[in-house]
Amino acid sequence: MKKSFFFTFWLPFFSVIPFSGDHRSYGAEGSNVRLIGHSDLQGRDALQIVLKGNYAYVGHHRGREMNPLTGALEWNGTTILDVGDPAQPRIVKHLPGYEGAESRAVQVVEQYFDGRDYLLRNQESSAFTGFEVFDITERSSPRLVSKIEGLKAAHKSWWDAKTGYAYLSGTAPGWKGQHLIIYDLKNPSSPRFVSNWGLPGQAPGESGKRVSLHHPVISGDRAYLSYLLGGDVVILDIADKAQPKVIAHIDFLPPSTKSHTTSPFPPLRGKGIGTGKDVHLQQTLVVSEEALAQGGEEPRPQLYIFDATDEKKPVLLSTFKVPDADFPSRGGRFGPHQFAETKDGEIIGGFLLYVAYFNAGLRIVDVSNPSKPREVGYYLPEGTERKKEGQGLKKVIQTNDVDLDQRGLIYITDRSGAGLHILQFKGK
Repeated sequence: MKKSFFFTFWLPFFSVIPFSGDHRSYGAEGSNVRLIGHSDLQGRDALQIVLKGNYAYVGHHRGREMNPLTGALEWNGTTILDVGDPAQPRIVKHLPGYEGAESRAVQVVEQYFDGRDYLLRNQESSAFTGFEVFDITERSSPRLVSKIEGLKAAHKSWWDAKTGYAYLSGTAPGWKGQHLIIYDLKNPSSPRFVSNWGLPGQAPGESGKRVSLHHPVISGDRAYLSYLLGGDVVILDIADKAQPKVIAHIDFLPPSTKSHTTSPFPPLRGKGIGTGKDVHLQQTLVVSEEALAQGGEEPRPQLYIFDATDEKKPVLLSTFKVPDADFPSRGGRFGPHQFAETKDGEIIGGFLLYVAYFNAGLRIVDVSNPSKPREVGYYLPEGTERKKEGQGLKKVIQTNDVDLDQRGLIYITDRSGAGLHILQFKGK
């Protein structure tokens, strides 16, 4: 793998985006990617990031850090940042979680049915496990409006602003492993349960292999489900929210597969198969595994790319993984976690995959020819040496999530406290 030291400089080509302030290079290595800005997120380990308009929303892993805005030591929760000037992202609010809570997930809807803005987040703690809904119309003063309670696990979610339905990954009493839970959130102050859906063996009283849903991705009347435990991938017809129907169940990936994210990509090239009204352009389905072992001590996780022209029978076209080089010896996890699913809150589409690759940083993969994916850019931030509460020094980069804003800028988070990096792809 070709590597180069990365230097930050201003080019006229990028003058369409107004940046202010000095640029400091936090990147140790990069290719075709430019650093724009950085926030330390108050030193909090971070996972999901969502961009909507000029704001970024970050969910955090367990922990506790000092909040300079309040002068208080706060349990990790959810951070709201103003990124109108991406060179100088500004924390507007840290919304603490419950004591010791896992607050990894966040979803946002704006100008909702009632004209207001809302945030949905998970909480997993001894005091409360479920989901919370906040009115964030005033970003600096979020107001709790409702809770979804009574769950044994609350992992991630997808809130479809167009229909008003929320699709949760959690575990209801009696169910085995995380499964799909659908709520009607058209009235955010009064969540209404719609249905539970799981693979055979998950519902109360059923028997079957152990599986657990990581999270759903929603596109129109389709739900794309990835099972971290079990490796399964499922395409659901969710036109009838009360009775989702299976369109495809991919269960032929390697037994060690740990499916994390599955997302459809709009037409990439050529025509698909079929006749008459069934003729449609080729659809591509991308599946990312999650690397879980430290130091790469596991079968190497990768990306799978499917031709889903016939969505009932997806056909595997290719796989992609970053060559080992010296990454396994750098510490931490090595391999993919997930790729960007959205741009400014909408399914991303296009032909570039922006992949959070743990200690290999951000990887940008061109899938315009889905049979031959190729890397076209990467960025590895420099680890921030920081002593965490109850832990030793951390310096290993663990790029955890990635999302894009309305300008096409790339945002990556780190699960080891290196903060939020805002980047720009310089390729075509």
